[in-house]
Amino acid sequence: MPRRVRRAAAEDDAPPPGKAPRPSSAPLDFTSPQSLFESFISPITSEDFFRSFWEKKPLLIQRSDPDIQTYYQSLFPMSDLKLASGKGIQYGRDVNMCKCKNGKKIVLPRRGKATYLEILKDFRSSRATVQLHQPQRFNDKLWQIMEKLECFFGALVGCNVYITPASSQGLPPHHDDVEVFILQVEGEKRWRLYEPTVQLAREYDVSPADKVTTPTHDILLKEGDMLYFPRGTIHQAETPASCSHSTHVTISTYQNNSWVDYLQDLMPALLQDAAKEHVDLRKGVPLRQLLCLDPSSRAGGTLGGLLSGLAKRIEGKCQLRSCEMLRDFIGNRLPPYLDVESSNQENGNSSPPNAPPNLNSTIRLQYKDYAAITIDRAPDALKPSEDLMIYVFHALKNERRSHMVSDNEESPPVSGLRFPLSCMDALKALWEETSVCVKDLPLETDGDKENLAVSLWSEGLLRTVPAEA
Repeated sequence: MPRRVRRAAAEDDAPPPGKAPRPSSAPLDFTSPQSLFESFISPITSEDFFRSFWEKKPLLIQRSDPDIQTYYQSLFPMSDLKLASGKGIQYGRDVNMCKCKNGKKIVLPRRGKATYLEILKDFRSSRATVQLHQPQRFNDKLWQIMEKLECFFGALVGCNVYITPASSQGLPPHHDDVEVFILQVEGEKRWRLYEPTVQLAREYDVSPADKVTTPTHDILLKEGDMLYFPRGTIHQAETPASCSHSTHVTISTYQNNSWVDYLQDLMPALLQDAAKEHVDLRKGVPLRQLLCLDPSSRAGGTLGGLLSGLAKRIEGKCQLRSCEMLRDFIGNRLPPYLDVESSNQENGNSSPPNAPPNLNSTIRLQYKDYAAITIDRAPDALKPSEDLMIYVFHALKNERRSHMVSDNEESPPVSGLRFPLSCMDALKALWEETSVCVKDLPLETDGDKENLAVSLWSEGLLRTVPAEA
């Protein structure tokens, strides 16, 4: 069985000295990405979680804390379907009505706009599960949770809501290609987990019936409970007859975020850089190598040596330029959560926050968790030796309504700025210091210092502060 953790009663939940208590309406701690994740998996610590469970085995957290149970119930109760349908959700893109029959997933053939009454009719008469895709696009509480989790993981975080009637099952046994966190919102749901056939699977798969035998875990989730399991874990879930319905939120992350994905992203730039310095990489392959029936027999030894050289180059702390994965993450992630009191905008804060900085201004970076620095080739460079530039990407202008859902197959353009390599020390100073005076930035001229500060300010990435702050 997965490790079970029961949360203590209210008197044991008192905050440590010096830490303000969390409001009962929101028992999760949104002070920082780290604090949110800590409260998300409490009472397990993040150190214990990543040492013992992450990518290894399931974890069940059973909570008797009424604040958490109430908060979970507010995340996306069945009544919120009416609010969601009022936002013009569409079948296929936003919602599916599905059921498991004879071990197979059946999606009801619905098209066009999904109304609340139509959804309710299929839910009741066909006993179909409501599968709502990426509800964080129109649910503020899930937006608040998920954008902080994206900061914590440094990876995209997706979400689905499943509302299943009594004695029903929406999906057949399958495994996912993501790390999964299940939050039980309403009612109860029985989960059966099975031994993975592929450890840390990279593809979604509906497992054949012969792969599903005796479950390794048989769990009944109740309101306020959380279940985690790694990608590749075969699972199925059904609502017991004793409940009118079950609602759970599935939060998932780390899709295509493995070492092999990272290497695929790094290798082109790494090879291009290494080829400038090592003539062996520029030598031609053996004659007719491409036509050889067994290419490894002729090139294996040479390739092994070249790869060993690349490994030494990496260990020598060469510049690792991971740009495609970074662009994908920053360009597709959620913008910062803004409550009604701080902004009436649905998207991130894309306007300058205060007066522009000058040479004597003290400046401070803001939204650091939503921005990243990398080095990449400039597409308009005239000389190969002068084609590397610094890019500062950020998510402040991203659109919440398109998060993890797009009508266009192309990735959205990523917002950001481009600077010459000479600005790297100045940018590092801004990222590492609490505040700094513009005139103290490590750049050659006062004009360069002021231009850098104004450029970041214009994107909403920094603000001016009183010198004594």
